[in-house]
Amino acid sequence: MSLKLIHISIREILSVLYPQKCLGCGLKNEILCRRCVQKIDYPTLPASGNVFAAADYNDGFAKKTIWLLKYRKIKTAAKPLAELLHTRIVQRPSLAAALKKGSWIIIPVPLSKKRLRERGFNQSELIARNLSDRMSVRMAPDVLYKLKDTPSQVSIKDRKERLANLTDSFAAKNTRLVKDKNVILVDDVTTTGATLKEAHKTLRAAGAKKVIALVVARG
Repeated sequence: MSLKLIHISIREILSVLYPQKCLGCGLKNEILCRRCVQKIDYPTLPASGNVFAAADYNDGFAKKTIWLLKYRKIKTAAKPLAELLHTRIVQRPSLAAALKKGSWIIIPVPLSKKRLRERGFNQSELIARNLSDRMSVRMAPDVLYKLKDTPSQVSIKDRKERLANLTDSFAAKNTRLVKDKNVILVDDVTTTGATLKEAHKTLRAAGAKKVIALVVARG
């Protein structure tokens, strides 16, 4: 038996012995149940331009769920985060009406090749994929990519340095997929908005008609 199979078997055994419980109420086999998803604090700041956040990153449930996804690599945590985006932003009457007009496509904010190798997956892509399924809107993960491995925005305190850190850090390929399309850009967390601003600029240059950004939490 290969080490990979042994690893999977142990993980499955542990899931039976110690089933995942909802962070809020303890419901078995849930990372965060629907009822507890709705208890997450709304962002303290309103929508900024075309950037819409579903939660406040200081909320314990939101922060813990994102942490489980990114650092504990519990991929199923992407599902309640996508549900939060869907119920709080996508189904908002004004946005829901706009989404019925034109042709839309979902694009996750990419990781650098180095970060992707280290983590093994892109957490924003997992959230975007779950959102894509809920909305029945096509996801295109191979359009936007990161040109360089930049330091984590969290590690940079100065706003000007954060903005400079990401300047010209994205590029686009397969631009036929976004030309004359409306794009929903998906990310897990935003602080200064520098990442989303650069991604927005790149997608517009690639021919996207309109770009809006949906983020799980604003820090």
